[in-house]
Amino acid sequence: MAKDAQTYEPDEFDELAAQTGPVGVHRAPRPWWSRVLPPVLAFLIAGAVAYLIAFLLWNAGGNNDDDPAPATTVTTSPTSSPETSPTTSPSAEPSATPSESASPSPTPTPTETEEPEPVIVYDAQVQVRNGSGIQGLAGEQQSALNDAGYSNVDANNIASNLIPNGVNTVTYADESLADTAQDIADTLGIDAVDGSGTPGGAEIEVLLASDPG
Repeated sequence: MAKDAQTYEPDEFDELAAQTGPVGVHRAPRPWWSRVLPPVLAFLIAGAVAYLIAFLLWNAGGNNDDDPAPATTVTTSPTSSPETSPTTSPSAEPSATPSESASPSPTPTPTETEEPEPVIVYDAQVQVRNGSGIQGLAGEQQSALNDAGYSNVDANNIASNLIPNGVNTVTYADESLADTAQDIADTLGIDAVDGSGTPGGAEIEVLLASDPG
C-alpha cells in the first residue's frame, strides 16, 4: 500500500470480503420480503388516501343546501272548531260624553218677507165730496189727485152727517182697491181709510169734513 493511502472505516463491502465464499464486485443477494414490502406499502398508502378523499367528498356533498329536502307528508284529521261568540270592540260603544270640540251649528238668520208692491189703479173711479162747507175745497183736492196721476176724478158735495165720525175719510167698495185708496189718502194727507163701502156708490170716495191741508 502506498505511503499516502488513507484509512477508511469498514463498510459493507469489507463485511462481504470477510465472509466465506466467492469474492466479486456484486453485493450479496437481498431477502425476498425486502422486494415485496415496498409495493405493498405503497398500495396500502394509496388506498388509504383514496378512501379519505372519497369520504371527504361524500360528506361535503351530503351537506349541500341546494339539494331539495325530502318532503314530509303529515296527515291530520279535521277537528271541529268551537263556535266563537262575536266580541264587541270597545270602540263600538257610544260615548256618553259629548265631544267638547264640536262646533255649534249656526243659527239660521230669519229672512224678512218682502211685502208685495202696492197695486195702484190710476184710472179707478174717484169722487172727492165736500161736506166741510168750505167753498172750492173739493176742487182743490181733485187737482192734487190729477197731479198725482189719477185720471178719473170728480168733485161734488155731501152732507156732513154722512161722513163717518165727522173726520176726513177715504172709503172704497172693493178690496182690490185697498192699495189705491191708501195711496189717495197718503197723497191728500188723510189718516182714516174705510173699506166698508162708499155712500155715493163710486169705487173710491174722498169724504171731506175739513181742510186736510
